[in-house]
Amino acid sequence: MSKPNDRELYDYDFLLNKIQTLEKRLTSIESMMRIEWIHKKEQSELEINEEYSVEKTESTIVEYGLAWLGSIVFILGIVFLLSYLDNLGLFISSKIISYICAFSLIAFSYYYRESFPILGKVVNYCAPLLLFYITVRLHFFTEQPLIAQKGIGLLLLLMLIGLQVYFAYRKNSESLAVIAVTLAISAAIICNSTLITFFILTITALTALILFYQKSWWRLLIYSLFMVYSTHVLWLFNNPIMGNPMKIVESPQFSIVFLLGYGIIYSLSIFIPKEKLESNGALISTAIWNAMSFSLILLMTIGAFYKDNYVLISSSIACFCLIYSVILKIKSNRNFAPATYACFGFMALSTAIYGYFGLPNAYFLLVLQSFLVVSMALWFRSKIIVIANSFLFASILLLYIITSDHLNSINFAFAFTALATARILNWRKERLTLHTEIFRNINLLIAFFMVLFSLSHLVPSQYVTLSWTAAAITYLVLSIFLHNIKYRYMAILTMVVTGGHLFFIDLSQMEIGYRVIAFLVFAVIAIGVSLYYTKRMHSNQKQ
Repeated sequence: MSKPNDRELYDYDFLLNKIQTLEKRLTSIESMMRIEWIHKKEQSELEINEEYSVEKTESTIVEYGLAWLGSIVFILGIVFLLSYLDNLGLFISSKIISYICAFSLIAFSYYYRESFPILGKVVNYCAPLLLFYITVRLHFFTEQPLIAQKGIGLLLLLMLIGLQVYFAYRKNSESLAVIAVTLAISAAIICNSTLITFFILTITALTALILFYQKSWWRLLIYSLFMVYSTHVLWLFNNPIMGNPMKIVESPQFSIVFLLGYGIIYSLSIFIPKEKLESNGALISTAIWNAMSFSLILLMTIGAFYKDNYVLISSSIACFCLIYSVILKIKSNRNFAPATYACFGFMALSTAIYGYFGLPNAYFLLVLQSFLVVSMALWFRSKIIVIANSFLFASILLLYIITSDHLNSINFAFAFTALATARILNWRKERLTLHTEIFRNINLLIAFFMVLFSLSHLVPSQYVTLSWTAAAITYLVLSIFLHNIKYRYMAILTMVVTGGHLFFIDLSQMEIGYRVIAFLVFAVIAIGVSLYYTKRMHSNQKQ
């Protein structure tokens, strides 16, 4: 075989380079086309998703919006038709036609509930309102009622509400139950009769509580709480919605008994088992709003009808709340509820003490009550009671200082109680799980102020400096035996205040003999305390 010449080799290399170059170009073109194709595909998919999202949003708006709009317009049409036929004098025909239209709407939504589920849901909300309005017009808000007896008309309304509760329970729908509560409250207002109104409100609260136990419908419970108490306030102002003049009703008519009934019913919500309602948020909200609403209406009721004999009411509420808090502590596995009702009970007890003994004599018992509060806080392991007691104690002290005559027994009662409470809080802070010293410091500050205040009112003016110096020595001794630095701070601060009193008051008012004694005693004590601290500091440094 002949050997290829240089020209042939050159042609072969040239062709090979050309082929490789062409292959690279084709690969590059394919890559570019693939990237463009993928980009177009992704863009197409994005456009499809956006279009689907827009269509879905549009479908939802149209489906829900038109269902609601159509139902509302249908109801308004029936309302206008009922009014039009009544104006023509066709009282019986108007009610029959209205009921036929309402039940036709219900039947339509029932038979086509699978094909039009959203429409069926909307009708479930709107139909009870329409039936309630038609039934109301059988006796109420009409010049010629078809049913002359108010009791029968009201009974029909209650039957309709009962059916609504039944359907809500059967369909497991809290929203339908909310509509039932709304209708019940409306019936209570429309009937415009005190005892019937209270009866309906009590049954409504009880029904909401039962459904809360059965279905854990806490939103329904809180909604019914607001509606029941609001309707009671509306009654208290003479139910102006029904055209009555707005004023406080002339007679209480057992309103306080029903008010107590609401409070007791909603307070029973705490006994729901934990497995049915694990979160405490709903129970805390119910307890707080129940206490606040009950307290507000109770104050309004007492102010209107029981200004002279509210002591028995406050005592009864205090006994119930304190006993109930103990029962909750023993039976319930939740911590906040016993503390909440205990705080409310102590507030009611304070009101009863004030009403029975009057001021300033009531201050002594109010101060001693703090021991009972702290004792219950230790048993309940409750920070809530400690916080409430601290603010209540400080408020009573401020009120006493500003408004009342200062009695030595009460002065020292404040001082002793503050010191003892601070000591108890320090002794049992692990049991109370207190992670802050602020409440103990508040009591120590109150004790510091009240000791000086009490001594200045107890002893003659020439002995105030000596008595305050003795108090400083007492604080120092306590700090040594209790190994507590805060008492040393109180001793130092007392010495500073005593020195200020000595220079700015005693120098200008005391006789020379008392002045010499005061200066010498104070100087000896001050030097002695200084030497003690110097020796203590040196011993600590050596250690």
